[in-house]
Amino acid sequence: MYRTLPFLIFWAFLIFGCGYHFSASAPITLPRGVSNIFISEVDNPTLEAWIDPFLRSRFREEFTRRAQVNWVDEGQAEAYVVLRIIAFTTETELSGAQDQTLRERATVVMETEFRSQLDDSLIWSSGHISDSETFETGTSSITAGERAIENAIRRTADGLGADF
Repeated sequence: MYRTLPFLIFWAFLIFGCGYHFSASAPITLPRGVSNIFISEVDNPTLEAWIDPFLRSRFREEFTRRAQVNWVDEGQAEAYVVLRIIAFTTETELSGAQDQTLRERATVVMETEFRSQLDDSLIWSSGHISDSETFETGTSSITAGERAIENAIRRTADGLGADF
């Protein structure tokens, strides 16, 4: 035990001392030095009305926490964000011996675009980001959907941080 302690301390200093951090907390820089943004729309073709406000608020929280962002009105923005739900589904993942549903899966596919307020040109696109969460039958599919959306937003921010 005492022989491994210096080794563990060495690795801790090496990992955290060199600036390593977990991607979920890694700061990100928006492309083209943009800092004043607004969310122009949430395109949600599903019948899930809860997605729009949830997606908008969680996206703002994630980018406020990880980026130097000023949320402004449309007239003050350098860029705007379009959040697009491509698909949201719930499906049976596991059935019992008598075809009774035991576990289900909520899956979201989404895309995020940053566009220039000046000329509407595409600044950055996440492409299709998907995530899914399982839930037990009889529990809320909305809770699983919320977790899937939060994970997809986090992956979007991670992708933006990796690109710039």
